[in-house]
Amino acid sequence: MELPEILKSADVARLFPVIAETGKEQRAASIFLSVLSAVPPFAHAILSHVGQRIGARTSINTYTEVVLQNESPQGRSNRPDGLIELSTGKRRWSALLEAKIGSSPLDQEQIERYLRLARDNSVDALITVSNQLAALPTHHPLDVPKALTRKSSLYHFSWTFILTEAVLLHEQSALDDAEQAFLLREFIRFFSHPSAGVSGFVSMPKEWGEAVDQIRAGARIKKGDIGQQIVSAWYQELRDLSLLMSRMVGCNISVKLSRAHAEDAEKRLRDDVDELCKSGKLEAHLHVPNTASDITVIADLNGRSLRASMRLDAPKDRKTTKARLNWLLRQIKNVDPEGIYVGIIWSSRATNSVHRLADLRENPDLVAAPSSKSEARAFEVTLTGSSAKRFIGRRTVIEELEHLVPTFYELVGQHLQAWKPTPPKPKHSVTADDENKSELKEKETASKSTGVAGNAHADLLEIPAFLKRTEG
Repeated sequence: MELPEILKSADVARLFPVIAETGKEQRAASIFLSVLSAVPPFAHAILSHVGQRIGARTSINTYTEVVLQNESPQGRSNRPDGLIELSTGKRRWSALLEAKIGSSPLDQEQIERYLRLARDNSVDALITVSNQLAALPTHHPLDVPKALTRKSSLYHFSWTFILTEAVLLHEQSALDDAEQAFLLREFIRFFSHPSAGVSGFVSMPKEWGEAVDQIRAGARIKKGDIGQQIVSAWYQELRDLSLLMSRMVGCNISVKLSRAHAEDAEKRLRDDVDELCKSGKLEAHLHVPNTASDITVIADLNGRSLRASMRLDAPKDRKTTKARLNWLLRQIKNVDPEGIYVGIIWSSRATNSVHRLADLRENPDLVAAPSSKSEARAFEVTLTGSSAKRFIGRRTVIEELEHLVPTFYELVGQHLQAWKPTPPKPKHSVTADDENKSELKEKETASKSTGVAGNAHADLLEIPAFLKRTEG
């Protein structure tokens, strides 16, 4: 076996690795890497998130138990769990892989050491995999010095993300090769079993209950550790929720981030901690392709409530508020109204109106404009959580949220359609003009055939008798 030049020794990643019972991480890494090399569409689904395209000419080689040529200056033995090497023509890209499974967290010192190892061996990146979740591969769970990532990039995938990508690829029937499809099904089967050690986010930090109590008592959360711990946990839950929704719907659903927050994870954390301290709320937006709007998700610590909602612009071709409201109600006429509210956003500065969906169905006239100049500008349909008691629990709040949002999408979100203005009708008919031109052309042709020059003036006026030539 010919190894890449940067490797001193390594094994080819095996689908059935011979590893001791204690080597769960090495087993998981070997299976993942072997399927990655054997199923190019799967490799593309994963590695495209770090900017790598897998084309028809791309060769994918994966290794485990790797020992690199240039060891650390201290001479310490370093054995990352794996190496990925992509080659397309003369282009080469490589990444070290370090995997954790179960409840094992990433080790700060080890990751920094492997980044130095990648730099010293001209490896392009270090990819970490664990049950810790991140909004984007570039938003790493660990805060490493930026100097270590100047030459070798640092990325992070969660096992849940990898499993979700495999499920989506399988459900979309994207594999034409029967053997590749079989390997992917076995991959999903293995990592879906509890014994594999893959898990999602299940609990808010221990500071959660204290933070809820403080806000309920009128106090503000401090921006220190308690605020950062809660917001960081919120990020992990949002990522887990988006993956859960992706598997439910069958397409990629993501947490919507501003460009500034996508490019700078630290700024995102600072801004959201500030908002939590100021308002006592955690808020996010889930982007679902081809829906009427993003899904807004709010955890209100002051009200001890969870909410999921979507906002739609009111149809401008309906003149009255009642007509606009009926347009919305028709879209969700078969929805169970329990826990669902409709908010009316007015064009004026008047306070928004909120009504139970059940009440509006019985009597749409409940909605009254605050003034003669106000009209319904938009609607917000909201599903609220049912238990304030469960909101306080570290685990139960996660269970409530992961039930609420999928339920909202199934009941409401998939049925809502954004209003679109109808195309303008032509003021002058092109087809009618063409018909007129054809008639005129026929008359011109007839006049030429009778020897009359120019326009057929005889058709336009009566010529006096004394101007007509007569033979005498």
